[in-house]
Amino acid sequence: MMASAVLNKMQLIGVKIMRRKFMNMQKYILMMVSLAGFLVGGSVAVAGPPQPLVLSVAAHGHAAFHTIQAAINAVPVHSHRPVVIKIAAGTYKERVTIPSDDSHVALIGAGARKTIITYNLGAKEKSRSGHEIGTFHTPTVTILGRDISAAHLTFVNTYGKGSQAVAVRTGDGPVMFTHCRFIGWQDTLYLHNPHARIYLHRCMIQGAIDFIFGKSRAVFDHCLIRSVGKGCITAPATPPHQPFGFVFLHCRLVATKAVHVGSVHLGRPWRPYGYVAFIHCSMGRQIAPDGWLNWDRTTYYKTARFYEFGSTGPGAGPAKRVRWSHQLTPEKAAGMTVRVILGRGPWSRKNRPGTKS
Repeated sequence: MMASAVLNKMQLIGVKIMRRKFMNMQKYILMMVSLAGFLVGGSVAVAGPPQPLVLSVAAHGHAAFHTIQAAINAVPVHSHRPVVIKIAAGTYKERVTIPSDDSHVALIGAGARKTIITYNLGAKEKSRSGHEIGTFHTPTVTILGRDISAAHLTFVNTYGKGSQAVAVRTGDGPVMFTHCRFIGWQDTLYLHNPHARIYLHRCMIQGAIDFIFGKSRAVFDHCLIRSVGKGCITAPATPPHQPFGFVFLHCRLVATKAVHVGSVHLGRPWRPYGYVAFIHCSMGRQIAPDGWLNWDRTTYYKTARFYEFGSTGPGAGPAKRVRWSHQLTPEKAAGMTVRVILGRGPWSRKNRPGTKS
């Protein structure tokens, strides 16, 4: 009996020891699982989104590159890593192309009046074959990549009067410009691709004849539109199936002193279904009372989509506009927001390089 009791006690002690070991093993396993989870979670949290590759350009002085094109040529092809190209103050006389296989690239200048990209090339210039090169081949800067942004830069084509001469031509998009200046005379800003979405915020676009033209969907948000001669501001070629073309929101339409009163029109349809809307825009005396032209094509006015709402200033006056233009209703105008017109894009993101107001 006594021996049996001792045996039972020893068995009980053994069970307790085994249970304690098992519980300790459980705690160890749970601790290791928790630690592994912490490490994995921690590494993801620390890594976050990929850090941008920063390239520097300076025409003179210490920088990795001395031309903008050289920096663009160094951008990894088909990379999802953002690339920021910081361009020091200076005047860069060069033609620049961002190719179609580049994406997530931001060009950031030192200030729109400090960092200037300029060239001089008109459509009537002759190629090596002796033929005129045409408008398409005149841009100072050509942007063919996707998800491209530019801020605090000036783009210039200095060709002047007598020919089409593009400062910037855009391709597939989306493309965003912030605090930029576009300077030319005829065909300054060419928004070429019908599928592209373009956003311009607090930019200045200058020219005389059809100086904002093309097929793309674009929003000009709080921009300055400066006429330097007689002509039309816009020449849209919007496809018929596209619900929006060029939309100007809260913009100011001004002119230099040399421009005569009533000598500037808001636009003319480059193609039959051209779309332009000016919403809550201030218009100077340079704007003609009738507002719009028909490009001497008698049928285009029947399908052109030209709108205004809430225009102010001496150039406003809906009662005197051509009959085939339209005044939006308050409800329709209120619904024309950047999100509605362009959808999601780089303009929707916070902390985008160079986007501070």
